[in-house]
Amino acid sequence: MIADNDDDVPLLNGNDDDEQLITPEDSQPNVEAIFVVTFDVKYGNTIEFQMPEKEQMPLNGVEYKALPSGSHHIHEDFVYFRHESKYGLACIARVDTVKDEDDGSALSVVDQSQRGMRIKSVGILTSSIIHIQSYLAFLQTEARTYLNQSSADYDRLKRFLLQHGQPTSVPVSIYDNLFAEFIQQFGASIFPLTRLILLGKRILLHSRSPIGSLCNAVYFTHIINQSVNPLFFVNITDLTMLSNEQSYIGCTTEIVFKEKTHIYDVFIDCDNEIVFHTNDSILRSIVKITRSDRNRLQKNVTLNSFINIGNRLSRVLNQLSQSNINNNQQMTKEKFHSVGLHQRYDRLFLDQYIRIRRIPHITISNPGSVFFPISPCCSCPSSN
Repeated sequence: MIADNDDDVPLLNGNDDDEQLITPEDSQPNVEAIFVVTFDVKYGNTIEFQMPEKEQMPLNGVEYKALPSGSHHIHEDFVYFRHESKYGLACIARVDTVKDEDDGSALSVVDQSQRGMRIKSVGILTSSIIHIQSYLAFLQTEARTYLNQSSADYDRLKRFLLQHGQPTSVPVSIYDNLFAEFIQQFGASIFPLTRLILLGKRILLHSRSPIGSLCNAVYFTHIINQSVNPLFFVNITDLTMLSNEQSYIGCTTEIVFKEKTHIYDVFIDCDNEIVFHTNDSILRSIVKITRSDRNRLQKNVTLNSFINIGNRLSRVLNQLSQSNINNNQQMTKEKFHSVGLHQRYDRLFLDQYIRIRRIPHITISNPGSVFFPISPCCSCPSSN
């Protein structure tokens, strides 16, 4: 076995060539609709208010995206989802109702239509996912407010839609806490997840409610490779759509999806610990957490360096490929390090990446300094 020092792989904290993929100049997306969803024991999830009205903008199915299955077990959550060509964000609030002491408030009376609880989801549809997180605080406040509101008064929501029909500038700082939560939840698993995204695989994250943290994971990882379709929260009604997707990342509370192996390349169970499931032997190796991954986690992973991993890798490989078109160019240990990869642990991933992207004229050196040509025209590993 060849000795190797895992600690010699530098963590790339950004440089002048990195693109600022999230910037203060980016604006909030136009809010095109606002809605309130509730649960009724007789009718199930229902839209109790929407603007524009349904004749102008049908929201069929939004009631099931805005209140994912399992929401009745939690007190607060949020969810991102897709509705046709639009992006949705909804904030959920739930409280148990009691009838022991009637203090005159809406929550002191058991609403028989809601099985002894009240649950509301207040959400929006927008034209873009960029900076949609900036609406979280407002929607969370409104969801809590409607729990305590006995009469239907939607004037605040109507005013909000009218005032936010046009975008405004948003500070990047709103992402700091969300990104920190993402790192805390996934730990070193962010690196195999990143490898899957760069390979353009079909990735389905699963957990029981709350689902908001997985929606954030979808958001941050899809920026790395924007050719991957960010589906965000999906449920059983999306099964046919998922069967036709070539490359996506989404999340779900439906454990039954684990059995539908034809709809994903990798199923990631995030309930208690992060566990990757795949039937692909190559991907089973790529999703393993390496010592290099664990070492990188000990260093400061910044948001901009993380979301620029794809841009940096593509730029270095294309420059290497074009540097001398008549000869295969060597991906040496130093070049591995220049993109934050480990020469031994990340060889298989890089081999797959070069083949998928069809980048010509590159050879990959192994720790023993033997060079293996990579042919982008052949899907079979080299046997020499």
